[in-house]
Amino acid sequence: MGKWDVVVVGAGPGGSYAAMTAAKLGLRTVFFERGRKPGEKNSSGCGLGQRWWRDFPEIMEQLTRLPSARKIEMVVINLVDGKNRLRYRCGTTGSDLCARRWPHGMDGISIYRKDLDPFLAELAVRAGAELRTSTLITDVVMEDGVVRGVVTERGEKILCDMVIAADGAMSTMARRAGMRNRWKGGCTLVAQLDFSCNPDKMDDVIGAAEWCWFGPLYGAYQVNFRDGFHIGNGRWLRPDWDMKPTEMISRVLDIPAFQAMCRAVEAKPREYQAHLLPWLERPRKTYTGGMLLVGDAAGFPCPLEAEGIWHACVSGKIAAETASWAISRGDVSESALSEYERRWKSSSLGKEHEFGSEFVGIWNASVFDPGNMEKQIQLLLEFSMLHPFSIVFDWGDAHMDCFNQHLGHFLDIAPQFADFGRKYIAPLARGIWPENVKRILLALKPRIPVFRRLKDEDYFRLLARISKTLAPYLKPGIDQRAPVPREVFEAPRRR
Repeated sequence: MGKWDVVVVGAGPGGSYAAMTAAKLGLRTVFFERGRKPGEKNSSGCGLGQRWWRDFPEIMEQLTRLPSARKIEMVVINLVDGKNRLRYRCGTTGSDLCARRWPHGMDGISIYRKDLDPFLAELAVRAGAELRTSTLITDVVMEDGVVRGVVTERGEKILCDMVIAADGAMSTMARRAGMRNRWKGGCTLVAQLDFSCNPDKMDDVIGAAEWCWFGPLYGAYQVNFRDGFHIGNGRWLRPDWDMKPTEMISRVLDIPAFQAMCRAVEAKPREYQAHLLPWLERPRKTYTGGMLLVGDAAGFPCPLEAEGIWHACVSGKIAAETASWAISRGDVSESALSEYERRWKSSSLGKEHEFGSEFVGIWNASVFDPGNMEKQIQLLLEFSMLHPFSIVFDWGDAHMDCFNQHLGHFLDIAPQFADFGRKYIAPLARGIWPENVKRILLALKPRIPVFRRLKDEDYFRLLARISKTLAPYLKPGIDQRAPVPREVFEAPRRR
């Protein structure tokens, strides 16, 4: 075949979904995989959250039946102290709201990429896209600053109207097209160790859950599959890097509670993996003339927990739809393809990055800073003792005396974290829906004598005049179910 409509570089989830969407839209599409088959990438598996049922309902029943899939209903958090002692274990459980809402609050599945990637690639092939494996794309074909095709490692040129680059964190396509050289911050090196396990013991011990391990270490996630799991942790790639990736994992392996879990499920290490992962406040430029970036290549992983598979598929779908739109107009210039950025920013994908700077700041000052994390663990432990169940079973003294002792200790150590709260937690307030702020203020009104007799509108008007922080939430023109725009909290610029 001569010139293609769309060339997709990469047959991971984002590339395959882009290829499938493009083919369904009637575009002549080919996608390339450097491995012998999709799913050979050096990354064992992933978790697929409830958004998958909302956005890709047509494939979810099939995904849940793949060999490695494990149903997930909660996340178990393990907190350890500086002496490697397990001090606290809790789980996210959901609420009545989660039970009523679909997709449910914590539901999902974990699945190995060796199952997921071939499945998605096959969907693209069935839709009409051509898959070429064992083919490494090393360069782009440029004409007058516009990408017109790609070049394989054997020197073959494949021409097309549009290229969709889904070739990972160190995207060759982005670099060869001159979009960037390095990330210049915001990239992490992730080390993972994959274990085989007894699937029946996994059911008995792990159940329908993911696990995390936090403490004076670089926090580790544990993704559990039907017959195995992997642990992984990482940190920013910065000049102060002072340890080997394997040392980060070894810190988790040394935790006695982790070792006990491994014995219980008969875990055996089988593969060490390491890969780069963009962890950005917000994606950098995602388009140029003739080419769009998706998934890790664009920097789309979530800035809060760095999950990126859903983000890859959603961006792949939007990219293919944008490519179809641009090709139909006969205009694939950089100016025209700015439409891609407009589309992803206005989608649920774009909402993930509205609080990117706040989320990344929290990680910087906590999980990616073992020294700070050791102090914060003590605050979390004391806070957990104020939980009703903890007080009931603290038999060191009379129950109310125990409560007051713990409350006093919490108040003693809390001021140490005042700066952390002001700098990293308080900015998240702008994300609270105005309607919820108003409901909170109305609940407080009867408890403040001076405000009791005021009409609600007069009460809000007075509060808006008193507090610059509250004023934006009380403006009648603001969307009552959307975050308050960042601009309203910023000081006006002098002209």
